[in-house]
Amino acid sequence: MMARQLTFHNEFLKFVQRKAHSVYNFEKAVVLKAFEHLYQLELIKPMEGLSVRTQKEYRLMKLLLDNSQILEALQKYPNCPTDVRQWAMSSLS
Repeated sequence: MMARQLTFHNEFLKFVQRKAHSVYNFEKAVVLKAFEHLYQLELIKPMEGLSVRTQKEYRLMKLLLDNSQILEALQKYPNCPTDVRQWAMSSLS
């Protein structure tokens, strides 16, 4: 089975269409800036063994947080959008 490599922005759009009850209307540049910020904070990193020549928005990424860290972040951020909170909780189970 081939792994689909979609851009971070496309993944965000799929999340919004599938899960979001509220309207998230962010331009592509804003979404990509948020992605860059996650990378700079070292919360994500490119998967090893993939071509360095691949455009960064097409690289497969790995989340560097474990489940307990995500749960802790959700507890510390009570204003987290409900859609994001539900997505995180469903991903952890």
